[in-house]
Amino acid sequence: MIKSWLKLLVILATLLILTTQVGCSLHLISEYDRASQRNMLSLMKKIDGFYLHMSNVAPDKRQFSHYVSGYTNIEVEINALLQRQKVRELNELTVKQVEILLELWQQGRLAHKSKDSISDFIIKRRRSEYQRVMLAMIRGEESKAQ
Repeated sequence: MIKSWLKLLVILATLLILTTQVGCSLHLISEYDRASQRNMLSLMKKIDGFYLHMSNVAPDKRQFSHYVSGYTNIEVEINALLQRQKVRELNELTVKQVEILLELWQQGRLAHKSKDSISDFIIKRRRSEYQRVMLAMIRGEESKAQ
């Protein structure tokens, strides 16, 4: 009985020592990527500028056709960011966040296209939504640096 407790104690002590060693660390998230964070900041600025510009146009002149290239250019950048995140190891959370961003962008584009107009309320709501999503991604990347 004492021998089994002694063996268990030795095993537990060994595990404790091994887990507290400086060289032993477990990384479950990707490493910090400065370029990704810069891309996210740049994309946030472009999305905000896109909707801010739109808000300065009279509502009756906000036809979808005037904004097709803007939607396309930003979607290309979101796709590029998504591909960059997919090639990084242990980066599933950021990949999911960018996929959500892409889905929101595509839904917004489709809604504008189907109505061929966009209200001040929707512009304000979308700016707020995109800022929240982008800030979460940027803060998430920033936390990896620590």
